[in-house]
Amino acid sequence: MCQLGYGQDRKKSDSLLDLLKAKNFTKKERANLLESISFYHPKLDSALYFAQESLKVSKEIDSRLLEAQALESIGMLEQRLGNYSNALSAAFEALTIYEELNLIDNQAAVQAQIATVYAALQEYQSSITYLKKTASIYKDLDEKIKYALTLINLGESYRVAGMLDLAETTLLDVLELNKVLDIEAISGYTSGNLGMVYASKNEFEKAKNALKKAINILKILQDDYCVSIYLAELGDIYKKEGNHDLAEKYLLEAFKIAKKIGLKEQIQDFSKTLVLFNQEKQDYKEAFKYQNIYQTYHDSLVNKENIKKVEQLKAGYIINKRELEIERINEISATRKNIVIGLSVVIVLFIVLSYLLYRLYNRIRIVNADLSKKEKEKAFLLKELNHRVKNNLQMVSSLLNLQSRSLSENSDKEIIVSGKNRVEALSLVHSKLYQEGLETKINLKEYVEELVLNLIYGFGVELNPKFNIDPINIDVNKAIPIALILNEIVTNAIKHAYKDNPNPKLEISALSNEKGLHVEVSDNGKGFGPTERQKKNSLGLQLINSLIDQLDGSVNIESNEGTQWKINLVI
Repeated sequence: MCQLGYGQDRKKSDSLLDLLKAKNFTKKERANLLESISFYHPKLDSALYFAQESLKVSKEIDSRLLEAQALESIGMLEQRLGNYSNALSAAFEALTIYEELNLIDNQAAVQAQIATVYAALQEYQSSITYLKKTASIYKDLDEKIKYALTLINLGESYRVAGMLDLAETTLLDVLELNKVLDIEAISGYTSGNLGMVYASKNEFEKAKNALKKAINILKILQDDYCVSIYLAELGDIYKKEGNHDLAEKYLLEAFKIAKKIGLKEQIQDFSKTLVLFNQEKQDYKEAFKYQNIYQTYHDSLVNKENIKKVEQLKAGYIINKRELEIERINEISATRKNIVIGLSVVIVLFIVLSYLLYRLYNRIRIVNADLSKKEKEKAFLLKELNHRVKNNLQMVSSLLNLQSRSLSENSDKEIIVSGKNRVEALSLVHSKLYQEGLETKINLKEYVEELVLNLIYGFGVELNPKFNIDPINIDVNKAIPIALILNEIVTNAIKHAYKDNPNPKLEISALSNEKGLHVEVSDNGKGFGPTERQKKNSLGLQLINSLIDQLDGSVNIESNEGTQWKINLVI
């Protein structure tokens, strides 16, 4: 039987895996990404691994919501792998958390999942009961897509329970609903399940058309699970019609898909069908081969009667063990009279020690609380300090801006504006530190990009810079000199490099290496010749050279179809 709750998509899973490798994430982001990978991954064992990893990370950060989502994924995957006890355990644990968090939508999804497991265990009435509850919730919430998917599962549960008319009516309602939704996956699953209903009613032509339509859609969506089930159903129809060649073709294709992705329940069912098929062909060698496979997977799947027997044996073992312990206690009760006094003394000492430990624990708790309070105060004060420094620098910048407006000489204005830009570069550092709290480091990539874009915006030029900057965190004592160096170089390029240039370009890279940081700033302006470099009265050049020396660095300036600054810094 094919019931929904899992979205195989190889392209999406590959894309998410590439994203996981390419970028650093917080633990919360990582848990979400791992759960998404498990949802879309086409290989069930790999998908289960990613779901379990998501659960580990969720527990590390004590996120009950992410923990429940991971458990929900684990339950779906364990069900598809035929591990029904594991599936129910994970699903009920997820449901408990969703009830704690009062998340109705999520509760509905897990109830649908539990219904799927009950259907696999052939407890169809329980399955139908849970699915009706789920459908009612989604209908009240006006969740049309989820409502449609639940009806698909409900129709399949009706089918396996033998309620064929109800199954057909329910699935036809879904197709009618999908005329508005227009979702290819819903069309595929509904057609496939409707095809199995028609097959059960011996309406073989309608069944074959519906199943083939479903297989074509779901092969594109790469849902091997349902494709294998529909292929096997198609093979069974051809077998009933006496077309043994096509029957064998579809049954073997279904078996190979199930074997490839490790679907225990389907391998068991398909191998049993192939046993009967080969017996009718009188190919007893093949029949024996598939009988062995059937027996292996049949024995490995969960058997409810065996579980009950094991639990009964376990309970009997515990009871017998306790009875033996009681007998032994009765046998040695006489000897215990001699050590009653000793035990009393030990108990008194234990009580005293427990009291002392309790007092010590309380003292440690008070000290820890005090330390935590001071740490929070420290964080608050540091944030306030950075905030006030940032505000003061912005005030200075505003004053310089006002001063520049009152000046008539362009040269004087340029001096004031240059000073304003330097102050704003410093202000940006403290703005970043204010956002980070206790951190005394800032992210170089974010800072440089914001600094350069602010300069371009401030000068009002049409310029689209290119960045290639490592996302490293650097200490504020190193960040400030680097900021001022870039401020001077970029300002100089904006002011002087692009005159009469219809297509100005600016490229900035900052890459870390073993020795420190290699910075390159390139433009396609008119160039920066030796005469300009040797100007001794240029405050900008003096400031750049002084800051590079401060960072034990070196600089090389090339002027060929523009200017290229190559700077090596020790950070």
